Amino acid sequence: MDNSAIMEAIAALNAWEIREFRRWLESPAFSTRAEYLPLYDYLVKCTARNKPADATQIRQKLGISEEKKVRYLLSGLLDVIREFFIQKEMESDTGHREIYLLRAMRKRNLEKNFNLADREFDKVLEQTGQAHLDRFLLNFQRHRERYEWGTAQNRAQIFPFELLSTQLNTWYAGQLMQLACMEKTQQAVRRQETHIPPDWTLSLLEQLPGQRLQQPAVALYYLGYQMLAQPNEPSHITEFQSLLAENAGKLPLPDAKGLLMLAINHGIRSINAGNRDAIQTTLDFYLFGLESKLLQDKRGMLSKYTYNNVMMTFLALQRWDDALNFLEKYAPELEPSERENVYSYNLAIFHFRKGNYDETLNLLRNIHFSDPMYNLESRKMLLKIYYEQGDVGPLESLLENLLTWLRRHPEIGYHREMYRNLARFTGKMLRIPPSDKDARKRLEARVRETPLVAERKWLLEKIG
Repeated sequence: MDNSAIMEAIAALNAWEIREFRRWLESPAFSTRAEYLPLYDYLVKCTARNKPADATQIRQKLGISEEKKVRYLLSGLLDVIREFFIQKEMESDTGHREIYLLRAMRKRNLEKNFNLADREFDKVLEQTGQAHLDRFLLNFQRHRERYEWGTAQNRAQIFPFELLSTQLNTWYAGQLMQLACMEKTQQAVRRQETHIPPDWTLSLLEQLPGQRLQQPAVALYYLGYQMLAQPNEPSHITEFQSLLAENAGKLPLPDAKGLLMLAINHGIRSINAGNRDAIQTTLDFYLFGLESKLLQDKRGMLSKYTYNNVMMTFLALQRWDDALNFLEKYAPELEPSERENVYSYNLAIFHFRKGNYDETLNLLRNIHFSDPMYNLESRKMLLKIYYEQGDVGPLESLLENLLTWLRRHPEIGYHREMYRNLARFTGKMLRIPPSDKDARKRLEARVRETPLVAERKWLLEKIG
């Protein structure tokens, strides 16, 4: 039973939900079978202890003789958990509960309650904010309910086509542009042609005069799409940056984070394509994300990868003091369990890039990483330092240890081949006499021809 749907569902409950769902089972409004509660308690204990549930133990605890009835109870409990999940989603989905309330009051022809629900809906719209795409769908649904109510009271109602179509089309345009941005992003990752014809994607916006500028959420996705479709046109990036800064606080948090990451990832791809101007723009997006807390998680914690990316962007612009200030300022926002290691690792990179090799070595000696990629990057820095300082003994020992470590870590995929080739070619460099130009040319050709090589540019510089 450890892989069953019921165990999967219970394992997904957090500590608060475990207690909340138990209260559900205690209420006859949600649960009609007394056996569900002890069955649930037993399954929760199994999940907490990471042990599979046993059908025999369930029969003994519930006083059941037939295994068929156990399966029946498990299926029923799963249905109750699903209803719990649905309820939680409805509670978190702003406005949809109120729409159902408005509809229920209309169908029951409860005038006072309908008017009360309609007034309460104004508070919901305030919560969604002007830049929330769902605001337009909710407005569409609300005005349709109003029309249906009015028609029931007085058949001579004017159908509000323009109002309804504008709200629905604005919501649809925003959703469509969001999908277009997602498709463009995937196109860049896969290096394949987009499946969305740009003319068709933008056609709806052309039917909404002024809506792109009036509705920030639609405009942001529109500009995001244009930014991805025309990466060399800076005006789209500038306008997107300005509009995001102005409206980030009015957007749903997931949307604001998604739009920010769209811009950052676009910038990273532009940098990798050789666009130096994109470095400063990408840094600006990073700094905005840090200041607005869009790059931090719900606890205010910063990912070690984001921490490293921001620091590397500062270094790419040779803003040394700013990079150091950043490391100090945001170190407290790193996960406590790895804060010291992550801070020291990035500080080691800082000193390595500045050429402070002794300081780099002191820092790297005290860093211990479980993350294999951080481990590799640390070894790469050591490799370069030993080579630059002419420490042949430590370098040869490092190369041997690196090859052994790579054999033990197949999970790093193609990186294993890249770093294996780096170690092999570095070892070959050490064994070629400086005067043997032919051997160096042959090694240079091998490095150029080999598909996967970490630090290819550095190797070619040293071989030459």
